[in-house]
Amino acid sequence: MNIRRFISVFTLLALLSGAASAQLRYSWSTVKMDSRFDNGSDRTATAIIEKYNPLVAPLQEIIGYSDREYAKSAPESGLSNFAADIIRATAEKACGKRVDLALTNFGGIRTSLPKGAIRVYDIFSIFPFENRIVVFDIKGRDLLKFFQQMARRCEALSGVYFVAHNGEIVTLRIGDRPFDVEKTYRMATIDFLMSGGDGVSLEKCAMHRLDTGILIRDAIVDHIKQMTAEGKTVRLFKEGRVSITK
Repeated sequence: MNIRRFISVFTLLALLSGAASAQLRYSWSTVKMDSRFDNGSDRTATAIIEKYNPLVAPLQEIIGYSDREYAKSAPESGLSNFAADIIRATAEKACGKRVDLALTNFGGIRTSLPKGAIRVYDIFSIFPFENRIVVFDIKGRDLLKFFQQMARRCEALSGVYFVAHNGEIVTLRIGDRPFDVEKTYRMATIDFLMSGGDGVSLEKCAMHRLDTGILIRDAIVDHIKQMTAEGKTVRLFKEGRVSITK
């Protein structure tokens, strides 16, 4: 029996058997699924697959390997640290200057990094939004206002040691130095947060802004490829850089 016909008949029998008044007798036999059923492919489906395969294939490229699965978790996780660190490193390359700190949002990290092979598709799944990296200068007094807001919420940070309790800042260091309200810091983030996304708005206090045009996911793909070229496996760590308690 043709397999499609077999499935159709079996489905019909299953529907009839559910009727309360039906008196149904039937018999069945096992059909071996072998190469005979490889013939007769659906030409329409094949044409669609062939059309889009060149677009989808690059997403299946394996770019690296992870020693285990990494999920995001607030107020800090290995995955959030990884993203923020890459934003800062990418911004430094783009502007040719030292960047003191970087910020991204937990909401922009949508899923976990899988264990084992890492494909381009995985990075697109984790960072699906068109968020581009921005670097700018900000006065210490304006930056302090942001951290005071952050004392009741959490974002992914790089270059910062931040401790808050009951909505108050306990410890704040940029790099290895105490925070200085009189200093001007160079900061990197994504354009989504610059313009008010997730309730964060840094645009009004940003000076000497540079839009790199680099998508965060592209920066992460390139970084993992570089790690692989150096023979490194992706291993992510929490460092205790952010602590927010009540």
